[in-house]
Amino acid sequence: MTEREQYDALVAGSPQGSVFSASWWLDAVAAGAWQPHVVEEGDLIAAWPTIVRSSRWGPVHLGAPLSPFLGPLLPEADGGKRRWTTAEKSLELLLDALAPYAHLEARCHPSFNYWTPLAWHGFSQTTNYTWRLHDLSDLGAAEAAMRPNIRGDIRKARKQGVEVTQEGVAEFLELHAASTQGLEQLALDTRHTLERVDEPARERGSRRVLMARGVDGKAHAGGYFVQDERAVYYLAGASDATLRSSGATSLLIWTAIEFAAEFGLAFDFEGSMIPSIERFFRAFGGAPTAYSVVRHTPRAGLRGERALKRTLRRVSRR
Repeated sequence: MTEREQYDALVAGSPQGSVFSASWWLDAVAAGAWQPHVVEEGDLIAAWPTIVRSSRWGPVHLGAPLSPFLGPLLPEADGGKRRWTTAEKSLELLLDALAPYAHLEARCHPSFNYWTPLAWHGFSQTTNYTWRLHDLSDLGAAEAAMRPNIRGDIRKARKQGVEVTQEGVAEFLELHAASTQGLEQLALDTRHTLERVDEPARERGSRRVLMARGVDGKAHAGGYFVQDERAVYYLAGASDATLRSSGATSLLIWTAIEFAAEFGLAFDFEGSMIPSIERFFRAFGGAPTAYSVVRHTPRAGLRGERALKRTLRRVSRR
């Protein structure tokens, strides 16, 4: 078995594995820049995929574009007391494989819930949240759990003749560009990444592009969704600001949730800590699901450089 095959087998079996850590996904979003960092000792196999950049202080390890979760991939736990020992040993091996580095940062999968061994090595941690619908086996119950305003938006959109159909990435990106005016760099980065990942994702049946259009054919909202064997993820969205009162975005997301339920998958809103977005996602009745962002900057020079940049950004906003 090649290292790549070994890595993909680990992704498939690890609780932290997802479409965002698959080799084909990382090849598409970060071609030539990512490394799997696979370690093996006896029966233990683990990995920590990162995007590697050079700096004058040494290697910098970061996450990948449009990849919400990319961190340690640990072996399947046996459920016994030794699972924490196994996790500790795996992380120690991974840190040895990654060292030396100037900076290491990862937005970890929600199932990575034991970061204590990283703290022993000087890591800091921030807890963020995504919203998830974990159990969609009873779609009626899921619909009932939504707030009345979301159900009302869905009814309104349907009454107005809004329909949700599957389309191509080009149609979505057209709407996305129009809805991110003033954020041209964000729109450009998203376009370039989605254009690279769309073909391999489509070939694998791992993406679905939905567009909500009115009776006149005008696009009200769009969504780019990706999936693996566990969940459907709301990766990117767009909407026409002049048509947001139509309820089309709620109908579009509900259509994606129905798709997830059809295949027995969870639905992940790929959460946001922005208040208005968080409140909207929360209204769909999911559960807040914690994930860790871990970081370590052992090089004092780089720490100072990063601190200065943060200060300058704060000053520029005043």
